Parts: sequence; C-alpha cells; structure tokens
Amino acid sequence: MNKIKDKTMKEFLENNAYFVDFFNAYFFDGERVLKPENCMELDSEMNDSNMDLEKHVDVIRKYNDGNLYSAFIIENQSYVDASMVVRAAAYEFVAYDRMLKKLKKNKAKEKLPMVHILVFYTGEKLWNAANKLSQLVEVDERFESYFHDYQMNLIEITGNTSYNFNEEDVYNLFYICRSIYDQSIYEEKSNGFGLVKSSVLKVVKTLTDVEWLDLEELEEKEEIEMCEAEKRWLEVKSKEWEAKGIKKGIEQGIEQGIEQGSEKKELEMYRKMMDKGFGIKAIASIFSVSEESIEKLLMKA
Repeated sequence: MNKIKDKTMKEFLENNAYFVDFFNAYFFDGERVLKPENCMELDSEMNDSNMDLEKHVDVIRKYNDGNLYSAFIIENQSYVDASMVVRAAAYEFVAYDRMLKKLKKNKAKEKLPMVHILVFYTGEKLWNAANKLSQLVEVDERFESYFHDYQMNLIEITGNTSYNFNEEDVYNLFYICRSIYDQSIYEEKSNGFGLVKSSVLKVVKTLTDVEWLDLEELEEKEEIEMCEAEKRWLEVKSKEWEAKGIKKGIEQGIEQGIEQGSEKKELEMYRKMMDKGFGIKAIASIFSVSEESIEKLLMKA
C-alpha cells in the first residue's frame, strides 16, 4: 500500500469503534460482540530477526472483556498480492512469539490469547490471489494429512459479499468506495448516503481519487451532501463540454438536459462520459434523452 493510503487508513482504523466494527461485521454478522472500550493498544512492531521480518502491522489491539481475550490485527492492502497469505501467517505467528517471550520474561504460566488478523483489501480489482496457503503450495498427496493449511481472513470492497457494519462512518467509507468502483454511484443511487463526514470522504478520495470530491471543500466543511458534490462536479464539467462544441451545457446539476448537437458531437460527449465511469442509464438521465437513442448512436459509430 502506498504511504499516503497507508497513513490515511491507519489513522481511520485507530478509532477503536471503527476498528471493532470491521471484526463484528466479518466474524459476527454485525452483532456487537466486540466493544471499543475493551480495546487496548499494542506495539505494532512485528520485527523478527530469525524470520528476516521487519514490518509494522497497520493496527493491532489487545482485547479483554472478562470473557473474550484476544489480539486483533487489521492489515490494509491496496493491491492484489500473491504473497499476502504468507505475510498474514507470518504476522500471526510472530505475534504469538512476542507474547510468549513476554510471558516467559514475567514468569507467567497462563495461556496466550488468540490472534485474529483481518486483511482489508481496498483495491478496485477483484482479489484473485491466494487466500489459503494450499492455493500456493503444491501439496503432495502422500503428506496431505500432515499439511497445516492457513486461511487468511479477507474483507474486500469489491465483490458481491455484503457486510453489516454498525458504525455509519465505516458503512459510508466501505459502500461509497464500492459504488464508485462498480459505477452504481453514477446511476442515481448515491442519494442513500445523504450527509457524509468530510473526514470519511477524505479517505474515500485517497482510495479512489474521484474528481468530484473536492479536497478544498472537504477542508472547509464537516459534512458533505453526496448528491450535491456530484452535481457541482457535473456543472464544472458541463462548461468544459460546452467549450468543446456542445450546444448547451448542463444547467442546475442533473435536473435539465442538453440540446442535441450533431451526431458526431453527441457521440464524442457520450464517450467522454462513459470514460469517466457513467453508465448509459446515468447519461440518459443527465441529458434527458432515452437510453435507446444513446445505444443506437453508439452502435452506429
């Protein structure tokens, strides 16, 4: 993960309410089993000279509510990495090793807490790398019963899996990014997000780099209306399109259409819109034309 994205996501997940929400959604289908007040910070250093491992995990917390005693780790990943399953396994066992050494130093005889690692994949492409060690290893059937497989806990923005988040900010971050990636946000489905915290949208901007999220505006306001942000962006872009020969730009956001120019100009405009991630349905709504007319024009080209 690049340094900016890594830093931004780490700052977001250091909020204990957000942190436990990911685990509650993944392991408990949204039930509030883990509580933020029971989280305690642990050193994120995962250095181990014997394993040649020098890496900080992104966020790690010790959890103890009297009934559940565990260590929880979230590792952010912005791109598909074939080695991620091995890295996750290494972090887990180094964590056990560190806790064991601490117990020996304190001459304690209690058992170690379980370590749970959740890899949060924030990229746009579907995860198509291994999430089990057996998917990387050529397992000889003669030794199969002795092979210790490792399965990585992966939560990804892309894909069809839905997660029941309780924290509104976590929900907004996750599903706004998903709707940008799958382009559904351009088909009038973003209204459901309503007012969103600027701090959350800064993370969205860092992860997706969409044009219509204005960083200057995010610095000025605590909350942003999602559909208004898109409308303002469309107004700016409409002036650019008009300057390139489109006879009438978009007026008042997406409420009014645009006069059709020549087929060549229309085709150029529609293609520019599609390159920006707009679907035919969204384009038809913006310019007050039928989906069929757009499809016919594209087929004629």
